[in-house]
Amino acid sequence: MKNLAILVILFLCIGCNSSSKKEEPTITLEEGFKNPPNEAKARTWWHWISGNVSKSGITKDLEAMKSVGIQEAQLFNVHLGFPKGPVKYLSEEWLDLFKFSAEEAKRLDLELAFHNSAGWSSSGGPWVTEENAMQTVVFSEVEVNGNQNYKVQLPQPKTKFKYYKDIAVLAFPKPKTPQKIDGLDYKILSERVRNHLLPDTKHIPKTSTIQKETIINLTDKVSKDGFLDWDVPKGEWIVLRLGHTPIGTTNRPAPPEAKGLEVDKMSKTALDAYWKGGVQPIIDKLGDLIGTTVNNCLIDSYEVETTNWTVGFDTKFENLRGYDLTSYLPTLAGYYVESGEISERFLWDFRRTIGDLIAENYYAHFAELCHKNGMKFSVEPYWGPFDNMQVGATGDIVMCEFWSGGYPFFDSPKFVSSIAHLNGSAIVGAESFTGIGGWDKHPATIKTIGDKAWAEGITRFIFHSYVHQPWDVAPGLALSYHGFDFNRLNTWWTQSKSHLDYIAKSQFLLQQGSNVADVLFFTGDSSPNTAFLLPELKKSGYDYDLIDANSLSQLSVKNGKIVTKFGVAYEVLLLPKSDWITAKTLKTIKALVDKGAKVIGAKPNQSPSLTNYPENDVYIKKTANTLWDANRIEDISVEEFLVKNKISPDFSIDDSNKDDISFIHRKTADAAIYFVANSKKEKITFSANFRVANKQPELWNSQTGEIIKLAVWKTNKDGTTTIPMTLDSEQSVFVVFRGQSENKNQIVKATEQLDKPKARPLSNLKIIKAEYGNFLQEGLVDVTDKVVKEVNNGKLKFQMTRAFCDCDPAMGYVKEFRMAYQIGDEVKRIHAEEREFITIDAGNKALKIISAVFGKFKAETTGVPKNFQAYDVTEMIQKQVNFEVYNIKISDNLVEGKLLKNKNNFLKISFETDGNTRTEIISEGEFLNLNTSIPASEIYKKDDKTIWKTPFSGVLNYTTANGASKSVNLNVPKPIELSKDWEVTFSLQNGASKTKKYSTLKSWSEAEEEAIQHFSGTTLYEKTFNLTKADVSEDTSLELDLGSVAIIAEVIVNDKNVVTLWKAPFRVAIDDYVKEGQNKLQIKITNLWVNRLIGDEKLPLDYKRRGLKIKTLPNWLNNPDTRSSKRQTFATWKHWEKDSELKTSGLLGPVKIYIYKTVKID
Repeated sequence: MKNLAILVILFLCIGCNSSSKKEEPTITLEEGFKNPPNEAKARTWWHWISGNVSKSGITKDLEAMKSVGIQEAQLFNVHLGFPKGPVKYLSEEWLDLFKFSAEEAKRLDLELAFHNSAGWSSSGGPWVTEENAMQTVVFSEVEVNGNQNYKVQLPQPKTKFKYYKDIAVLAFPKPKTPQKIDGLDYKILSERVRNHLLPDTKHIPKTSTIQKETIINLTDKVSKDGFLDWDVPKGEWIVLRLGHTPIGTTNRPAPPEAKGLEVDKMSKTALDAYWKGGVQPIIDKLGDLIGTTVNNCLIDSYEVETTNWTVGFDTKFENLRGYDLTSYLPTLAGYYVESGEISERFLWDFRRTIGDLIAENYYAHFAELCHKNGMKFSVEPYWGPFDNMQVGATGDIVMCEFWSGGYPFFDSPKFVSSIAHLNGSAIVGAESFTGIGGWDKHPATIKTIGDKAWAEGITRFIFHSYVHQPWDVAPGLALSYHGFDFNRLNTWWTQSKSHLDYIAKSQFLLQQGSNVADVLFFTGDSSPNTAFLLPELKKSGYDYDLIDANSLSQLSVKNGKIVTKFGVAYEVLLLPKSDWITAKTLKTIKALVDKGAKVIGAKPNQSPSLTNYPENDVYIKKTANTLWDANRIEDISVEEFLVKNKISPDFSIDDSNKDDISFIHRKTADAAIYFVANSKKEKITFSANFRVANKQPELWNSQTGEIIKLAVWKTNKDGTTTIPMTLDSEQSVFVVFRGQSENKNQIVKATEQLDKPKARPLSNLKIIKAEYGNFLQEGLVDVTDKVVKEVNNGKLKFQMTRAFCDCDPAMGYVKEFRMAYQIGDEVKRIHAEEREFITIDAGNKALKIISAVFGKFKAETTGVPKNFQAYDVTEMIQKQVNFEVYNIKISDNLVEGKLLKNKNNFLKISFETDGNTRTEIISEGEFLNLNTSIPASEIYKKDDKTIWKTPFSGVLNYTTANGASKSVNLNVPKPIELSKDWEVTFSLQNGASKTKKYSTLKSWSEAEEEAIQHFSGTTLYEKTFNLTKADVSEDTSLELDLGSVAIIAEVIVNDKNVVTLWKAPFRVAIDDYVKEGQNKLQIKITNLWVNRLIGDEKLPLDYKRRGLKIKTLPNWLNNPDTRSSKRQTFATWKHWEKDSELKTSGLLGPVKIYIYKTVKID
């Protein structure tokens, strides 16, 4: 096939200065896939803990990263209660070590980045003054009777750090029927954050409001020390003194010497001072290493409370909103000015202004400072009092995060990837695989979550986290109790290169071209503003991007499609379900419609803003009538639009559960690149439909590096191509379409009748528990009973925290509380954020709690879930297994006629295989598959010939595009069994080794010898096998199947390294390594640190702990040879007890060589 050249961007930096740009070489798609460029390689956070840093550790860390394929280390300095080391943040010694790290990285052709301050909360330090710290509005008020000269020192509002500045002093008549604004703290962003908040439209009596013309500005009548001299008109008056003071938030978790106030996020002046004190010393020290080796500076996710004032805020507000805010300041103290609607509109403008100023004066200005120094700016733009997409657009590399412990919600990847797509960036970074530590995770345990992350639009993994190892005693330092244990002292570090190669190959393809999506979803005008998610749309085979108000003006229209300035095209712009829109936004939308854009969504009728009120409302109503009444914009669902416009799904599947398969689609000028992943641990077979026609499909396997042309596919009349696919356990592939099909008479349908072996259950299968019914989604916990206990005489008051439920159902995510309750005959619902107080007073009526749920809700989980009901069906499942039925259809029959409350039910089952517990939830009508996986046959193209390759005897029946039907028979020998008589060598303590002969394969944890029971590391298995001349003939292919492995296997045949296998199925073709006659097989098996850690807990502790974490560092740490204890490990967090269950380890088998026969077919 003709080699199609594609551009690989090795340095992508939107908005960077020209001096930081490099040449952009052109390579082919195959070249980049076979040898991925640095841009495609994974990166990692590199945590220096509590000043414990060594030069030798730095060198070893960076060399270890280089050896496995990590391209960049992103430096963080944190303190999490670990014993303090000698190196203080920003000291000369620390700066010298940073420079040494950069020099070592340069030597190794690696890149370095750094978080802009100690800790990870945002940007702060002891050099931040009270004046330059984050500010919040505070106020005091006094009631004054009229007809007097009032000479009093006004009470100063609550002040922190003895720093306070007045904003204004106002007087107004006391409302006759006082009524304060509900939810004031989140409406003025003084404590809580509410996303997509729009004006509250409830009626407020005029007697509860302040009229603007009655407000008197007394600011000039107040002396510097707060004395007011005022002739008070008659009546009852409120004197309101408003000012600002630091909120007091500090950067965390930072070493003591680096801890200080967080910098003002709305002031360029404050940020400049912060940069001078905290970032410039690094730049000065590193010199020309900045902008070359050290080329990236990072702001982590926003974790520093809210802020709502800065010096000059009033002037900036007027510049942005077009009116003076002085008369509306009483709303910040909870008073209504003019009316409820006017006050709510002002508060909307107030929040919008805060978001705009944070985006411009903190994030965008930080990017400017980075660019002036030749660095890129990386940002995680969420959890703050701002518009996430507006903030994210300031970054050169926009980042999100996801956790590997528990259900991955992926709430940030969608809007983050959308920002990158809109900005023309191929890089979507992610703080990846955060979870609970314990050294019990490994590449296979994160594979599926990583694949799902890619399908959400992420294109660069940044591991969380590599903890710097200043010493060489394993497993070493950990990031407290959490984080993926990703460092050179882990047992499987060297073997992880194969996993990282898989990542690099995949990310190379995911960074090519542009993303394909049909729908562009507008997130609305409000700030704070986070993502809207449409998971059901993605499940139905259509992708979408999000767009914020600031980016709408960058769109154009071409051939009826909405197009970004980088050429990414969408079929339709979807508006949110809202009556509110700004005049500016509606003008932009109207201009798009006038040019032929398709727009759908709810008809608006008013502006949420007080800007140009009420004229803008008049414009909005008139323009909306013009657009919607004439059906130029239709209020229909996106699903209706897609059907109406006959837009086929971009990707869809038949014969399988859509929840199990994820996808994403990239396109270049010459190729369509689909990533398709199976999330199940079982093999899955389905027909896949791709919205591509008349192009040759190819299968690109990132795990093996293999590229094959597919031989069976069908072009459909609707412009799609159907391909039969089989994906093994947690397998993913790229389906690449390019070039016109050379064969117009390809096979369109193929069926096999094979003599497959009898089904076998999963290795060492044990059914633990099975329930059938309805369950809460992952990440939620039912707290109804706990809430009921808090009800007392019709009253309820408690704070919804993790401590309240003694749980954390969705670690690492912002959680929510939802409750349905009844007062008398009225059913009500309440939604609240974590840490909020829940207060209900039913008066003299009965208060009944219907349902209360806490956790992270999926986008598709609406309302308050209830009616959880499930029956124990463990015995029914066990019966099926006992009858050797391992593929079990899930239906209501499992409950044997019992009444089910819900229409849609599921099986929730926990079972164990080879000591690993798995929990699965399977929908009614789907199958529970407890079979051991077996190899599958293939039909593919090679040298323009169609090949059928099968491990089992049988018949292939196939039909070609011209309608001809044919068949072919093959006889295949039985597999060669290799499960018996292995010689196994364990490398034990102090260089000793022990060789054992195993007649049958079993876990090391079952050994009689304690040294083997608790062995952690790599062990060598050896045996020989014989092959006949027929076994190595041209029409034969051999595949080694290791069966079950715990956890990683390195295969060596005849003293030649074949492959490192890091996930099931543990199979590899060995044709290029074997010969007729006797062959030598060696398998190196690596397990986890867990068993050795458990064994060491049986021995006396030779360092001090405080609870589960280390208290003091032992003296022998710098010279482990002086350690007198028999302990072999050193761990800074205790995860395991002496009686914890040992992990299954070793080569478990059954080991076989499958003999495939191949035949050329017409």
